[in-house]
This record gives sequence, structure tokens and C-alpha cells, in this order.
Amino acid sequence: MKKKILNVGVVGLGRIGRNHLQEISGFPDMFKIVAGADHDPERLNAMCPKELQNAAKYASLDEMLKHPGLDMVTIGTRHPDHVPMALKVLKAGKIAVVEKPTATSVAEFDSMLAAAKKHPHKLFLRHNRRFEPAFVKVKELIDSGLIGEVQYIKLYRSVGYCRRNDWMTMPEFYGGLLSNWGPHLIDQALQLLESPVKDLWADIRHVISIGTCDDHFKIILKAENGRLADIEVSGANAMPGREMEIIGSRGAICHENGKITARYLDPCVKLKKLKPHPENPPLAYGNFDEQLYFVQSEFQAPNLHASVLWKYLYGEAVNGIPSPLKLEEGREVVRVTEEAFKFCGLDPAARIRK
Repeated sequence: MKKKILNVGVVGLGRIGRNHLQEISGFPDMFKIVAGADHDPERLNAMCPKELQNAAKYASLDEMLKHPGLDMVTIGTRHPDHVPMALKVLKAGKIAVVEKPTATSVAEFDSMLAAAKKHPHKLFLRHNRRFEPAFVKVKELIDSGLIGEVQYIKLYRSVGYCRRNDWMTMPEFYGGLLSNWGPHLIDQALQLLESPVKDLWADIRHVISIGTCDDHFKIILKAENGRLADIEVSGANAMPGREMEIIGSRGAICHENGKITARYLDPCVKLKKLKPHPENPPLAYGNFDEQLYFVQSEFQAPNLHASVLWKYLYGEAVNGIPSPLKLEEGREVVRVTEEAFKFCGLDPAARIRK
């Protein structure tokens, strides 16, 4: 039997839309790019991506939805357009792939969920960094028990010290780093917490960008199982740090500058049951009743690309194989984001709703 190939259209031909095109073109046995849409004529003509050279071009999503044989639309437009466009795509009976942030509020996300129930296996979320090689490897090491019971998770990203001045810094477009980078790291944190979030603290601030949206934020999540996730993203830090740091009861794992390193107690070491006592400690800091032996190792990230999400999408849309990216998990990402804004007395979606 001939393998089904999905005919794809991309709406929004800016930086993110072009990423979609590049990734999808890597799976020619699953997808065929047949159409592109953008309100900017330059992006359809002089600045047209090479992947669209032989495809139909449209000035709007509405026009593109009429393209003969169109199966799927990926949405790479400005943030407030994501859900309204996804609803249009679903209503037209097509597969909708929604770029993050997948919604500006839980209420908005729930409107997509309601539509998805009427159109099973047709709504997908582009949380592609769930499949970053370093993240996949770190999760594998955690699951192996290498560093014991996980206590603290630190996820950090720097986008450089940059006085950004495009629409991504404007509240009316649901801009800012929490909306832009937040979904990626919140999704990763929720996977590593492995338990529902029971408490949240946040600090969201504007430091140097030209627009008024946040360019530095920190969110701390406490899960029901006791694990703590510290998420920080900065566009104002001239000296960025480690991207991942996991502290467990028997060691730690970190990811920095492309290297995954772990320092952990030798598996042969059995921690003795000891009691504290009132004697003076030795002149060196530590425990004078035991000697611990550590192993330090470097690990290679798997030969994987985050674009593997398109294979999972195809598997569910065509073959009914459930994707690891669950809609309910995407909703929780939106909920945590919304709660972080509320914690800081902010409601950026309010400006969009007016």
C-alpha cells in the first residue's frame, strides 16, 4: 500500500514559519509543502522561502484553506492569532499545528480543546524542545536513578543581552520572554517534576528591551512529590550560566556549553545510617564518620533533532499512534504561564481581549 503523504500549508512566513518549512521538508515521505500564506507580499515574492518556490501562495489563511487537497496547516503567526487560526483550520476539517505559545489563556486553550473533541487527531502543539537532545539525555539519566531521588531542577536560558524592539516586546501581541521562551522550559520542567504542581512563585520584569514586555523572568514550581523546578530566562544577562542543573540525593547533572556532565556517588557506596553528635567537627567541613567516593562522567546527547516531533505528529494523524505531546500537557503549560502572570499582578491577555 502506498504511504499517505500529507499536503501541508504554512501560515506566517517569518522566522518561525520558515523553521516549520525547513523541518517539514526533512520528511518528504510524510509531508509535501503545497501552500504558504502571509499578509506581507514581500514574503510571498522577493523574500519567499526556497521551500515555497513551487507552492501556491496566498495572502490569507482563509484563501489558503480553499487550496485543493490541503490536509494540514502549521501556524507560525503572531501570538494572538494562534488559537483563532487553529479554530478556523479545525472547522475546515484540516490538521492544525499550533506554534507556542499555544494560547494566551486557559480559557482560550479550552476553546481549542472543545474543537479538537469534534475533530480527533487533528490538533497538535509544537512543543519541539521536548525533544532537544540534551534534555532527552538528562531525563534518561534521571530516570536511570544515577543521581538518586531528584530534589531540585534548574532550567535556564539566555537570549543574550539585547535591547529587542520588535513586536515580540509589545503587550498587545502577547509578547515578552515568558510568552516566547517560557512554554519551552515550563514544558520541560513539568516533564521532570513528574507530579502535579501544587505551588508557584514568579518574578517577571522588564529590564532593557525597547518594548514594555518582560525580558527577564524566574518561576519556581513546587510539585506534590516535593520536587522543585527553578525556571529562568533572560534577555538582560551579559554572563549566562548553565542551561540545566539537576540535584539529586546521590549527585548532580548539568548541561553547559553543549556538554552533559554528572558527578555522583559511586554506585558501590552505601550510605550508612548515622546519628548527629555534639562533638566538635574536624577543622575541615564535612562528615568525620564516613568517606564518600564520587564518579564524574561526561555523556553524549543522542543523535536526535527536535524536528522529530513531526514524525510523532504524522504517526498519530495518519496511523492513530498516540503522540507523546499530549494536549492536556499543553494546557498545563498555558495554565502555569497564566498563573505566573497573575502572581505578579499581570494580565497581558487582557489587552488582546479588548
